[in-house]
Amino acid sequence: MRRAIASALLALLLIGQTHSSDQKIKSKDEANNKLYHQWHSICLTGDTDQIDAQIRRYQARLKINPNDQLAQVYLGSACALRAKASFWVFTKLKHLKIGQKHMDDAVLKAPTKPRVRLIRAIASYKVPKNFGRRKIAVADFEKLVPIAANIHSDLADNERQVTLYYAWLTFKDEKHPQANKTKRLCHKIAPTSKYGKLTKP
Repeated sequence: MRRAIASALLALLLIGQTHSSDQKIKSKDEANNKLYHQWHSICLTGDTDQIDAQIRRYQARLKINPNDQLAQVYLGSACALRAKASFWVFTKLKHLKIGQKHMDDAVLKAPTKPRVRLIRAIASYKVPKNFGRRKIAVADFEKLVPIAANIHSDLADNERQVTLYYAWLTFKDEKHPQANKTKRLCHKIAPTSKYGKLTKP
């Protein structure tokens, strides 16, 4: 009897430790996502010196932890923005190629992490169609929409809405049958938010 009680207590202790460990990992992931998003926002200014500075930040993170796929996919998107901000065609192509490789490698290594796939999906949607990334964006969003539609997903509500908004834009452009449904789902999450207003019926 005592052994059974001891075993049960040990099992509960191990479950508690596992839960605590999972919470720490989740908190760290969310903190990294917030930081990487801030760096990425700087890249959106289009200033090549600033973009290069953020690229170096992502590279430094990857040097410390080569398995940080979130840093890698953000690095890829930053490189794509560097391509957009570049003047010379060959420079544009060089940065775009590097960026696409980073994003594809990140998703290949972390196919079940929605934030990693989301960054690639949005970046691929924004690349001009002639570069052949639109199919990747559609495929990514087809995987992401069910996750974003689930209120119990690990994504925050604003992330869910951003996912559905860009999925709607992509689906609409490609005449995807789920376009209208995705728009409605996006609006429903927060009707008065920025993306809620943009998807108003």
